[in-house]
Amino acid sequence: MTVVPGRAADITADWLRGAANTCEFDGLTSVTAARLGEGVGMTTEIWRLTLGYADGVRRGPRSLLARILPWSSGRRPAAKAGPRTLVAKLQSSIPPMRDVANAYGLYEREVVFYRDIASTIALRSPRAYVAEFDPASRAFVLVMEDLSAMAAGDQIAGLTLDQLQMAIDQVAGLHARWWNRAELKGLEDRVQPMGVAPYHDYNARHAAGWGAFDRFLAGRVSQETRRVGEQLCFKLDGVIADMMRGPRTLCHGDFRADNMMFAGKKGRATGLACVDWQLALQAPGPFDIGYMMSASVDSRLRRRYEKRLLRAYHKKLLAAGVRGYDFKACLLDYRRALLIGFTYLSQSGAVADMSHPRTVALYDVGMRRIDAAIREQKLAQLLG
Repeated sequence: MTVVPGRAADITADWLRGAANTCEFDGLTSVTAARLGEGVGMTTEIWRLTLGYADGVRRGPRSLLARILPWSSGRRPAAKAGPRTLVAKLQSSIPPMRDVANAYGLYEREVVFYRDIASTIALRSPRAYVAEFDPASRAFVLVMEDLSAMAAGDQIAGLTLDQLQMAIDQVAGLHARWWNRAELKGLEDRVQPMGVAPYHDYNARHAAGWGAFDRFLAGRVSQETRRVGEQLCFKLDGVIADMMRGPRTLCHGDFRADNMMFAGKKGRATGLACVDWQLALQAPGPFDIGYMMSASVDSRLRRRYEKRLLRAYHKKLLAAGVRGYDFKACLLDYRRALLIGFTYLSQSGAVADMSHPRTVALYDVGMRRIDAAIREQKLAQLLG
C-alpha cells in the first residue's frame, strides 16, 4: 500500500512518482505545495502542487513530423508530458473537524468514489492521479487534476442564474441515470443510503453541536429559524425517514457552489465539473437541488426562479424515463432537503474554525439564506 503523507510537505517527487503509477511523472524532480482555500475545505486541507521536471522532458505538443516519425530526429522520443500543476487534498489539521469527517467516513468514501465510481458517471470530476486511504490512521490523500482554468463557484457571492441552470441540468442527468437502478443495492457498502450508517442518528448529531451553533446564530437569523434548529434535535430523523420512503438515486451529497467549477466566463456557464465527492450518498434526487438552494443561491434569485428551475429539473427526469414521481413529490423532497442543508451547516459550524473571516462569512451568508427559505417555504410545517 502507498504510504499516505501526513502533510503536504511529504508529497515529494519520489513519493508522487511511486504513488501515481503513470509515466507522466518519469521526469519529475520537484514538488512545491501552496495552501489553497483556507476556510473553504473545512474537513480537508487543499493544496496546489507545482511540479518541476528534468531538462529535456518534453513540454507541450510535438511537431507533426515527430508525431508521425518519432525516430526521424535520430534521438529517442521525449517522455510524455506531465502536468505543470496538480491539486492535493489531505485530512484537516483541526482534530474536531477530522472527528466529524471520520464519523461520516468522508475520507474513505471520496477515495472509493474516485477509484470505483467516477468513471461510470457523465457528470465530470477531476482526474485523480492518486487516491489512497489508510484504515489504521484514517488519513487520506487525493492528488488530482488542477481545474483552475475553469471558473470556481463562489458560495458567498452565490451562483448566477446561468450557473444555477447548468448545475441543475447536469445533476439531473446524473440522477436520471441512477434513478431506482438495481445497481444501487450493490453500491450500498461504499455509497450508503441516507438513513443508513454512517448517514444516520441525525437527531443526536445535530443535538451534539446545536448549543454552540445556536450561539453563533444569535442576532443573525430569526427566532423562528432558531426554534426550527432546536426542533431538529428531535425530529430530523423523522424528516429523513419520510424522504427515504420514496425513490432514490446517486447524489453528489455536497452539491454547493464552492464544489463547482464552470467552463465559461463572467457568470456564463458552458460546462460543469464537480469536486469534493466525500459526501456522495443515495437519496431522492431533489436532495442535491435543495441542498444547493439552501446556502449557495441568493435568496432573491431562489425566490424568483426556484419553482421554474425545479419544474425544469422534474421535466428532465421524465424525459430520461423516470416514472411514478410527480411534481408534488419532487417539491416535497426539495423542501425536506432545504431543512437537511440546515443541519449540515449546524453540525460542521459547531466545530469550525471561526477565527477565519471566510469561514465566518460562509456560515453567516448560508444561514441567512436558510433563514429566508424557512419562512418562505414554511419548512416548520414539515416538523409536525
